Parts: sequence; structure tokens; C-alpha cells
Amino acid sequence: MSPRPVLTLPPATAERIREEIRKAGGQEVTFLAEVDALGAVENPRAVARGNRTAVLAVARDAPQGGVLIHNHPSGILEPSDADLAVATRLFEEGLGSAIVDNGASRLYVVVEPPETRKRVELEPDEVEALVAPGGQLSTLHPGYEDRPGQRTMVRAVVEAFNRGGVRVVEAGTGTGKSLAYLLPAARWAAENGERTVISTNTIHLQEQLTGKDLPLVARLTGVEVKWALVKGRGNYVSIRRARLAASTQEQLFPSDRSSEITSLLEWLGNTEDGSLSDLANPPSDEVWDEVRSDGDVCLRARCPHFQACFYQKARRRAASAEILVVNHHLLFSDLAVRRGVGGFGQSAVLPPFRHLVLDEAHNVEDAATSHLGAEVSRQGLFRTLSRLDRGGKGVLAAVEEGLRGRGDGVEARALLERVEGRVRPALERARSALSVFFDALDPRVPDPQEGPVRLQPPGEGRGMLDDPPLHEALERLLEDMSHLRRELRAMRERVEEGLEWREALEERMLDLASVEYRVEAAGTALRVILQPDPQEAPHSLVRWMEGRRARGGGRSVALAAAPVEPGDLLRKELFQHMETAVLTSATLTTRKGSFTHVRERLGLASLDASGGMVMDGEGVDGDEEGPADQEGLRVEELQLSSPFDFATQSILAVPMDLSGATDRGQNGDGAKASEATVTVVKEMARITDGGIFVLFTSHRALRDVAHRLRREGVEGRHPLYVQGEGPRSWLLREFTASGSGILLGNAAFWEGVDVPGDPLRGMVIQKIPFRVPTEPITAARLDALEARGRNAFWEYMLPQAALRLKQGFGRLIRARSDRGAVVLLDSRIVSSRYGRVLRDSLPPAPLIRGPWAEVAPQVEAFYRGGVEV
Repeated sequence: MSPRPVLTLPPATAERIREEIRKAGGQEVTFLAEVDALGAVENPRAVARGNRTAVLAVARDAPQGGVLIHNHPSGILEPSDADLAVATRLFEEGLGSAIVDNGASRLYVVVEPPETRKRVELEPDEVEALVAPGGQLSTLHPGYEDRPGQRTMVRAVVEAFNRGGVRVVEAGTGTGKSLAYLLPAARWAAENGERTVISTNTIHLQEQLTGKDLPLVARLTGVEVKWALVKGRGNYVSIRRARLAASTQEQLFPSDRSSEITSLLEWLGNTEDGSLSDLANPPSDEVWDEVRSDGDVCLRARCPHFQACFYQKARRRAASAEILVVNHHLLFSDLAVRRGVGGFGQSAVLPPFRHLVLDEAHNVEDAATSHLGAEVSRQGLFRTLSRLDRGGKGVLAAVEEGLRGRGDGVEARALLERVEGRVRPALERARSALSVFFDALDPRVPDPQEGPVRLQPPGEGRGMLDDPPLHEALERLLEDMSHLRRELRAMRERVEEGLEWREALEERMLDLASVEYRVEAAGTALRVILQPDPQEAPHSLVRWMEGRRARGGGRSVALAAAPVEPGDLLRKELFQHMETAVLTSATLTTRKGSFTHVRERLGLASLDASGGMVMDGEGVDGDEEGPADQEGLRVEELQLSSPFDFATQSILAVPMDLSGATDRGQNGDGAKASEATVTVVKEMARITDGGIFVLFTSHRALRDVAHRLRREGVEGRHPLYVQGEGPRSWLLREFTASGSGILLGNAAFWEGVDVPGDPLRGMVIQKIPFRVPTEPITAARLDALEARGRNAFWEYMLPQAALRLKQGFGRLIRARSDRGAVVLLDSRIVSSRYGRVLRDSLPPAPLIRGPWAEVAPQVEAFYRGGVEV
């Protein structure tokens, strides 16, 4: 390969640069320019003036192979440390960097532009052939069935990789969507060496992708596919911290933790993974806080265990992987970091990436909302402070022990006196202020069973600080936390000044820095939650308070804030930086295949000239492309029907006379709803011999029905598996094994649950799953819509209920051989004006309605002989 040409400034380019510098009064100006095949710099345009943040923001979307040039007014062209740091970032974004004098007569190239990437497009026919009849999948898989929807989706995802943009795909249950996006991602990596991040909402799907689908993809493509399941850093143990905790446990813990520490050290010698999921008996929170991997206390390459570090090994695997499997929360942790540093061209929580698949995409808005906000809790704040001191034990005790071990000199005594005379008193004041604040807050804290309570601005309902004593307590807390942070920092600086202390106490200084950072972050969060900026845009953040059960009994309280509608943020900070984004789920459309709701919620509707949202097209049962909007974001839709024959495999039964099923309990405990549910569950169990899911929208109703079923002796004939009485995985495993059980579930069982075949034969849904309108985030979203003159029920509550109901229905039919009835005890799906929207959002199962005495025989006939209904 011939060497890359040296960059040169043609006269026309130099003149344009000189003119812009003259306009700026000779001050620093940054230019973005193109570079031709001979190295000539062309078409420079001024993009920033004296602002490195603006320079990096421009670089995010600049065409690769170009160069950013800025002038040094001094005429000295040697790059500063800041110039070198920016040049490194620019190179990661695909750009070179250079410096000129004010006369544009001399050019100093800091970093040459990288070679322009040559994109190798995929052939849709070749990738589709892998899953088509006669292809590799039919040869390798003994139970192969042709899935036309899967082949269509493969082609759509290939086109998304080839052309870029966003593709929104609803792939009905049984389509085989995982292979449909994994095969193009693997082939793209093989041809172009580029990474794709696959983000899911559930552990079940992550395990399926890494344990089943990706190994199959490697066999189908015949190429080596490198993949990694990525977990958050806090899931990994730190070898250094574990050994440090073992050697100083007498100073760290107020009670004997030696058995836990010993078990951890033994596990360290045997584990390959080094994460919590590999631990048979996880340690207490107190111990795990002292041994887990933590970026705030990491020595990085200076750590003696750097090469063996489980987190660093996982990070290296991720850096070399071509497909990363993550969850939505980790993805948004990565996004939060990138919002601070800018761009996707460098590592953050995840390695650099430009291609993204969001599976289970119907959960993205809620995942983004929960992870892009702020939260503090009473228990968490006290735990942070207890790291410093727990009854005379903790990090401060370990620091003091380290100082005593270094001799009895003047400086050692001075540092010990500082700990005792300044740091510990500052800690006690912060603790006292915490207690005073939360004691003042306590009368307002809702019971954990009541759910969270929205916090309004002062003077509006539950005002945030409309109580003077509470306001004073918060101010004192913030001041004392700030004072503690300053004392910790001053202590660290004093220790780090002395060469004799620096190395010996380095690890403990990292612990002090970690607490310092967390105290600062907690103070910032409290201000965001309880002291809103007067300039804050209306309806931008929602704030709430909730009571929680504390570990070991008692009650804690959490205060939180989150973006009300993260769609605009997702659009600007995520989707616009992706070359390819595929969003897929079995439930993305509402009535008659419309993507309108999900696109608007995720910021994927186009912007009209006034900044309002408009749709590019419905794309029902087909592939519809809308024009790129004003921000250059092209979104295409594809709806793929399930291959299952719902018309013969399922029925939807709606009893019209069980009015208690929609009793909202205004007059008491919702007894009528429970009685009606028990009646239907008992009859369904008789008809199907069990194998039933019963889904609820409230845990109180679930517990009441479980109690009544047991009281009536149902459990003697059909084992009851009740959410809250065991881990979800155990409940599912036991339900499947029993073959005749009845599983009662709430939110965790409406989605992400796969029980194909005979063990699941029927379903009872107590109510249409409307969101609780008083729940803080929901209420804030309704307010935001109404403030824009929108109908919040029809445009938010109803589509959300339709998607949730569709998810619940989807638990029943998971294979072509499955058959079953869904009995919905909420007649509003038939009797209300909006019922048609809900019915049109469900799979095309025949509808049976009428009095339960007439509906039940028809349901039994369906099971007995498949009678036409």
C-alpha cells in the first residue's frame, strides 16, 4: 500500500482560513475541512471559536477522513497537552487534527486522518438463504420449519446495515427474530470488522442469545463470531479489594465477617467468571461493598492484579468482541457516560459501537426513564457514611492503623489528630443531619404498600419543601455533606503530599475518594430532586418519594427524579449517533398495526417545521419508508405477523356478567373481583386440568385470590405457584414440571416468560392492564400530554394498556402445536367505547362473550373438540 499523502494547504484554502481568523479578531478558530486523494485540504468551514466542547460536538457527526484545523494566535505550532488529548478523541471519531498560524502559512499536522473506511455491503439473498428452505438452518436443525416472516426480517435488517438509519420491526411470536438480526450482525462484523450491541430487557433473552442463538449463528455462517455477555462493573469482585478486606477486616467490620471473607477468598481461586451470578452464597451487602469492583477505587494498570482482574478480563473480552449482549439498563448507563464525554467513538461503560439492536424494545422508554435520572435513599446514604466508620470500624480506622504502622513522627501524629479532630466530627455532623432530615421527612413518607408519591413544587399538593423545618433540615444536610467532602479531600491531599505515606496508604486514599465522590453525587441528587432550578422547562422532570422495606426490617425512604419523556434525549443522544439501529419486539404496534405510539414515545416520529411530531407512515403488514426528517434521521417500519394460526389455536372469552371483575375496590377490598376470579379459575382448572396462568394488575388482588383458592381447597388438586413466594425462575420451573399447576403472577409474568407446549394450556386475566394514573411517572406523562392539548387517555393510557395486554396474551401460544383460551374478566374490552382499540391490538383470536354460564361451555367445547366458535 502506498504511503498516505502529506497534508497541504492550497492557496484558496489558506485564504478562507485567514479571512475567518481576521473576522474573529485573530483569536482561536476551529475549522472542519475535507481532504482529497492527494492530501490537499479543501472546503474549510469555521465550526467553533475557542470552545473545545463545541469542537468535539461537531466531530461526532463529521464525515470520516476529514481534518479539524485550529490556529495558534501565538504562532507557536507545537501542540499542547490539551491539543493532544483532543486530537486523540478526534482520531477515534475518524478525523485528523492540525494547527496553523494566523496567516495560514504553516501547517503542523498533529494526527493524520485515518484511512477512509471502505464499506462492504451485504447481499440480502445470501444472508436470507441461510434460513430459507434448503439452506444451512434446514440442514443443521432437525425441527426446521420455513418462517417467511423471519426471511423478510433478515432482508430488512441487512438493508438497515447497508443503508443505515433506524428500522422498527414488530415480529410476532414465533417469527424467529433473534436469528433475523444476529445473522446480519455477524456477517457485517465478518465483512467490515464493526461491532453491534444487542440490548435486551430480560435475563432470559440474554441467556438464550449467548447460550443458544449465537453458537448456532457461528455454525450457520461458517465464520468465527466473537461475542460477549456484558455485565455491570458492580457485579464483579475485585481481587485486590477482597484481599485488602481480608487483611484489615478487624478495622473494617463491626461484627465478625471472617467466614464470609474466607469463603470469598476460596471462591477467588476457583471462579472463572468472578461475578455475583457465579457465587452460590453471595455475601452480605456490607461485605460486598468492600470487595466489589469499583471504578472510584480502581488502580487500573498499576494494580498488581490488573491482568487477572475479572472485570478487566471481561472488559478486554468485550473490546475484542464483535457482538455484545447487554441489558437496557447497562446500555443507558453507557449513554449517561457518553452524554458527559461526547460521542460513540471511544470506550465508556461499553466499547465504541455504531450499530445497535434493541430487542424487547417496548420497554425502552421505561428503562431510559429509570436510568437517566437521580435517586437517593436513607439506607443508601447511611451505608455510604458507614463505610467510613461502623462503630469504630471502617475505612477511617484502617487509615489510622496504617498511619500508626508508619512510626510515631510529628507528621503521623498530625494526620492522626486530623482524622480525630476534623474528619470524624465532620462525619458525625453529616450523620446527625441525615437523621434530622429523614426524621422530619418521615411523617410524609408513604407506606411501602401504598406505592410512590409524586412530589410537586412548593405550594402544590405535596410540596417538596413547603415545611420550613424540613427546608432547614435539608439545607443543613447539604451543608454538612459538603463540609465532610471537603475534609475528606483535604485529608487525602495531606497524605498524598508525603512520600512516606503515599504508597503505603494509596489504597485507603482511594476508598476515601470513593466516599467523597458518593457524598458529592448524593448532594447533587438531593438538589435535583428537592431544589428544582427555576429555569427548568415545565414537565421535563418528575420527582417522587416512596417508602421501602429496609433490609433487616424497618422502613427506608427513597427520593427520585427522572425525565418525564426521554424520547427527545434518545433521539439526539442515541439514535442520531448510530449508523444502524434496529428496534424489535413482538409488541410494538397498537390498533390496526400502527407504530405511531411507540415511535413518538421513543423520539422516532419526524419533526415538522414547527417542531411538532409527525408520522412518516403506518407501515401496516409491509415495509414503509418515510423521508429523512430535518435532523437527518431516517426511520422505516416493518410489521410481521406471527406464523401461528390464532383463529384455530386460541380463543378470547369475555364473561359479561361478572361485574365484580372490574370492581376497583372503592368500597373496600375488591372482594367481588376476587370472588369472580376464583369462580373462573376453578372452572378453568376443571376444564383444562390445570396448566393455567392467572395474571393480575395488583399484588393485593393476587394475594387475596391465592388465599381464597387455598381456603377452598384448590391447592389439593392443583399446585399453586404464587408470585412473591419464590424466585420467578423457580416458580416457572416448578409450574412447568407439575403439568397441572396454577401460577398467579403480577408484572413479572406479563412478559419475558416462555412456557411452550402442554404445561401452559390456559390463561385468566383479571383486568385490562391500565397503568395506575396516580403513579408519579405516569401522572407526569399524562400532565405533559395534556399541557400540549393532547388527549392523555387515548394517546398514552390506552396504547400502553393495549401493548401490555398483547404481551400477556402472547404468553399462551408459543408454538404451532399450542392451543388454549384466554379468559379476560374485564367486560370493558367489549362494552366500552375504547374496547375496539384493545381488541384490534390483539392477535386475531375468535371472541366469545356473554354470561359466564354460557361462555364456560363454549370454552370447554373448544378444549374438548375444537368446536368452531
